[in-house]
Amino acid sequence: MASNPKTLAMTPIGTLCFADTLFVAKPAADGGKPRFSVILGFDDTAMKTTQYQDLRSAVVAAATDKFGAVKAADPAFMRSIRLPFRNASEKEYSGFENFTVYINPWSPGDKKAPGVVDINGQDITVPGDVWSGQLGRATVRAFAYDNSGNKGVSFALEHVQIVKADMPRIDGRRSAAKAFESVDNSQLAALGITPGQAPSSGGIAPDDMPF
Repeated sequence: MASNPKTLAMTPIGTLCFADTLFVAKPAADGGKPRFSVILGFDDTAMKTTQYQDLRSAVVAAATDKFGAVKAADPAFMRSIRLPFRNASEKEYSGFENFTVYINPWSPGDKKAPGVVDINGQDITVPGDVWSGQLGRATVRAFAYDNSGNKGVSFALEHVQIVKADMPRIDGRRSAAKAFESVDNSQLAALGITPGQAPSSGGIAPDDMPF
């Protein structure tokens, strides 16, 4: 059966994260087969665009194809399944504080890698020319699934366009400060160490230091 054209959409411009998997297929964070993917983060302005509404419409179209029009029009049902729009505040990755939501479109690693082009439509073939932090957009296709009771809608990744390349890099990882922000410091306390105190000079008087 031919794909429903209503499930195909172009995203608004967003910030790329984990862009290395556009060129090299890797397993998802929860495992599974390798796949090509990218995360696109959107702020409130992007969410007000026509393109963002097109993404929402594509999700409804995919849900309608899979679950029927009645369920796709039922807000309670749609809230009960996994949708591709994720709350950025749930993540502590660097850069995510600038997003409201993000999507993670992907394609199987045994398929051809998604096309990546620059603002002029020229192919980008050098992976190092694409990095997390650049602004871009993607063409995606919404698809619905029902696997052993696990129901939802996701986005298949088709192609990506880098629209602004000269952007600061972000690596997608949470910062070191975030990593140690809420750890249990009882072991430090047992050693007589208080977070924030000046480090010990090891018993050497400042005047005796050779610099």
